[in-house]
Parts: sequence; structure tokens; C-alpha cells
Amino acid sequence: MTKSHDVASIRSRRESLLRAAIGLEDALASPVGDGERWRLRVAMATDHATARIVEHISQTEGAGNILEEVSAHAPRLARRVEQMLVDHERLEKAAHDLQTAVAELDHVDDDQLEAQAIVVRNKSVDMMGLIARHRQRGSDLLYEAYHVDLGDSA
Repeated sequence: MTKSHDVASIRSRRESLLRAAIGLEDALASPVGDGERWRLRVAMATDHATARIVEHISQTEGAGNILEEVSAHAPRLARRVEQMLVDHERLEKAAHDLQTAVAELDHVDDDQLEAQAIVVRNKSVDMMGLIARHRQRGSDLLYEAYHVDLGDSA
């Protein structure tokens, strides 16, 4: 791995993505009956998680980034690198879908809040599942390429 892609910086970025997903889960687990407070917490956590996804993608794709480096270092892993790029597309779509569902919270009254909360929670669980699988694939990919264990401290 090059100096710009050292293990510590990769672990830090992975941890940031994980903490954003945990923050989202915490916000979603708070009581919906708290109406406006719940909406605000979920919106803020969604924005934070989406920002971490966008940041993650920009830091791993493109010229000079880690996925390009892995492809050059270990061409045998090209299909797995391609899967990471597909994951990124799915993560972007899931984040967009979640943001759309969260925006709808502003247009529902208290009687409809529970139903829209279910939609938001389901989309969040989908996105968090994608994050978990992507993190696992990324860890496996870098281990295969460099024999580096990215085991998180979190």
C-alpha cells in the first residue's frame, strides 16, 4: 500500500462510515411518538451517513485512489474491485432513497408519521446492510491484495 493509502487512514475512514451507520440506527431506535424530535434526529443522522458514504466513495474511487491501486497491484482482483464499484452505486441509490423518505416526513401529519417512520426505518436497514456487506468485502479485498487485516477497534 502506498503512503497515501496507509492502513491507519483506511481504518479511520472505515470507522467513520461505521459510526455514521450506528448513529443512524440510534436515531431510528428513538421513539417515533416524540414526533418532531424524532424527525430531526433521523434527518441529521441520515445527512451524516449520506455525507460519509459520499466521502467514502470519493476517497476510494478514481485516479490514484485505493481501488485503482489494488487493480494495478493485484490484477487478479479486478472482478472484486468491480464489485466494490457496484456496491458504491447501490450505496448512493440507497442513500438517495432514504433521503427522499426522510424528506417525506415533513409532509405527513402526526397520524401518518408512524407509517412513514416504517418506510424510513426499512430503507435505513437496507442501507445499513449494504454498508456492512461493503465493509466486509473491502476488508477481504485489501487482505487479498496486501495481506493486511483491517480489523476495526470499534
